[in-house]
Amino acid sequence: MNIFESTDKRNLKQDSDKLSNLDMLDFTTELSTSLNLEKLIFGRFSNEEINTMLEESKIYDKIKIRGYSNFKLETDPISDLDNRIYIKTESNEILVHIRLKIADFFIKQIQENRKMIYIDWLLTQNINLGKLKDKKVLFEGQEYPGLNIFKELTQFIFLLFSKMNCYGIFNIPEYFHDAVLFQKSFKFVDPIKQGHFKSNLKAFKKYTVRDLSHLIHTKKLRFLETNEEYTWKYGEMLFTTDEYLSETIFDKKYYDNVRTAELTQFVLVE
Repeated sequence: MNIFESTDKRNLKQDSDKLSNLDMLDFTTELSTSLNLEKLIFGRFSNEEINTMLEESKIYDKIKIRGYSNFKLETDPISDLDNRIYIKTESNEILVHIRLKIADFFIKQIQENRKMIYIDWLLTQNINLGKLKDKKVLFEGQEYPGLNIFKELTQFIFLLFSKMNCYGIFNIPEYFHDAVLFQKSFKFVDPIKQGHFKSNLKAFKKYTVRDLSHLIHTKKLRFLETNEEYTWKYGEMLFTTDEYLSETIFDKKYYDNVRTAELTQFVLVE
């Protein structure tokens, strides 16, 4: 079973064959046959431990600031390697939905396998704000405005990562604005995609992230040189603390290619 055969992303399932940097290995043989009565996240973390990490990451504090005084944690360990974590209101409305997978991935640059955490899904929803008459303009893919807790969510995932003996964390952003959220700690493995991403941020910085993302996903950008339509394509964004992995993937050639791609010019077609 490919790791993307089951995903909470809307479009990635049918487009996963277009990814080019990490091969998804079959991980069904790694699934636990444990008969433990308590289902554990990644086969090792109890609900109490997940709850403690969420508290340490200040996620609960931020949710309370957003006006939610009563909420609950729910976990769904689909397998030892595929897990959902929810924070819900008392009436079962989803405030936070996290889906994380862990597996060995074949990294083409080094021709080796490495155990990674894959962020399949991160969703936050400010349900109360979304029910107001004067609703905020939403990003592509949103049903409700977010809770603005991305920093705390990444802290939680980094905390998990520090306990899991993995080599890295990666995400495949469905939308341009998703990549903007991850850019502080993550880089596209593909240097051309990283360069084009940075070029768009610089060239259209007068636009809000929401507006620029909308322009990109409604195909309003073109390459200046060829007049070809700029299409957002999936690509892996990677975070790693492993020195060998970082120096091999993000080497001098990588940054040279990023700088070259960053010189690409785009124009807006109204």
